[in-house]
Amino acid sequence: MVIDVFLPLVLVIALVWVLKNAVEDVMHASKGQNSPRREFWDKRWSAREKRTGKPRPKATGFWSKGPLRRYLFDSWADAWANANTKRADRVDDERAAYEAARVEQVAARDAALAAAAQQRAEQSRPAANPAPVGPQPAPAATNPASIPTPTPDELEQMFARPSVPNPASPTGPAAPPSKEAAPMSTPNPEVSGHASAKTYADAMAKAAAAAVSSLEQTIARMNAGKVGAPALGHLARAQESATAMATELRAAHAVLSKHDVVGEAYQANRDAGDKDWMTKE
Repeated sequence: MVIDVFLPLVLVIALVWVLKNAVEDVMHASKGQNSPRREFWDKRWSAREKRTGKPRPKATGFWSKGPLRRYLFDSWADAWANANTKRADRVDDERAAYEAARVEQVAARDAALAAAAQQRAEQSRPAANPAPVGPQPAPAATNPASIPTPTPDELEQMFARPSVPNPASPTGPAAPPSKEAAPMSTPNPEVSGHASAKTYADAMAKAAAAAVSSLEQTIARMNAGKVGAPALGHLARAQESATAMATELRAAHAVLSKHDVVGEAYQANRDAGDKDWMTKE
């Protein structure tokens, strides 16, 4: 009990003494003078030199020579090196803990998404109806919300640039389809006008929405199969990207649809001047 009270008091007294001497030295140094404390120690060292005949030790030699002093300085340097090593290890541990927590967070989110998708699929599944009486069997009930997982070739075809067999002509109405016209699955033509741009945005939006639904069902099945969190995390982020892609494509299609009035105005007034002529005044 006495030590607990006495030790803090000694530390406070020592701190006050150091601060007092430091303030005193700074004040006299700013005036170009030595403090009384330093003058006192100078006189003591001068008297010691006269008494012993040994010169006053220099600060550099005093603190660097001697095995004990070297041991103390090396211990001080080693302590700081160890502290720096512990700091680096602590930072590495914190980063590893954060990564582990992030993986658990992603896994929990993916599990919640998979459970919600499974619940929606179960709610949207129609009840089984009895087969009607007659020679022909009733068609099998299908789930409109169920979208099969596409193959890589099907996904490539879904996200391919949609074709426009009969784009609208800038000088007249669209030409009627002919028997020789290329089907919708022709290789990817370039967007050449307003109609083909609208078709492209609409088809890509539908393909992105199909990818979102496909990814949702795939995540649910993989989660039911106890697939690890890293793979599910990548698929969940892909689903988020596909959702954002579908939203942006729908927005682009909506903006392009607003431009239909421009084409209709051109069709109704074919003898009008061009854009520069009609808008320069």
